[in-house]
Amino acid sequence: MQVESNEGGAQGEVERLVARPGVVSVVLVRHGQTAWNRERRFLGRTDVPLDERGRREAMVVGQRLAGLPVDRVVSSPLSRAADTARAIAAPHGLPVQAHPELVELAQGVLEGQLGAELPLRHPAFLAAWLADPGTARIPGGETLVECQARGLRALQEIAAAGRPGRAVVVVSHQMLISAVLCHVLDRSLHHFREVGHKNAAFSVLAFEAGRLVADHVHEHAHLAALGTEGQPAPGPALRA
Repeated sequence: MQVESNEGGAQGEVERLVARPGVVSVVLVRHGQTAWNRERRFLGRTDVPLDERGRREAMVVGQRLAGLPVDRVVSSPLSRAADTARAIAAPHGLPVQAHPELVELAQGVLEGQLGAELPLRHPAFLAAWLADPGTARIPGGETLVECQARGLRALQEIAAAGRPGRAVVVVSHQMLISAVLCHVLDRSLHHFREVGHKNAAFSVLAFEAGRLVADHVHEHAHLAALGTEGQPAPGPALRA
């Protein structure tokens, strides 16, 4: 398993992994960038569309995955994910299927707020989050454990319906993807920041013997051609 790749030479490796006989591959993609990502606002389930850079990211990841043997494209119902999924599905002539359990972590009262405001506006929650991000409940939202459980349930269901030697592309969100990868990599949710995904990056999971295994995590070499224009500056880790 390759934990991270940002080298262009990874292209053939991804194709090799997906084409293995007897294995269903799940290509797990984070949606492209939105204005709220750029502004470092909490998105959660607020339906914020892709911005200009995000649309370019969706196009580029679609081109990157165009050569894979993809049978199905499944997405969170939020438009930033669904529009990214459509850019991936188009070269394969496939529809995009929405799955409600792929939606982002519900972030309650935080949605729309700036990450920089968190220490002043919600100090009690921030303290609980830093102590245990898995069980700290966002006011009006859900816990990362709950998000992880429904994400894994959805991926298991989707992968179980796949065909060996073929791929299913799943487009979702930062917090759900990080939580799922923690489980697959056998890490506690305290480490979710270490397995974060850039917008429009992807990971490849193998579904074997009824369980998900990480093959290739956080591939983002395809985004290099876009440069850094329009990207957000580094900011808080609790984001969507």
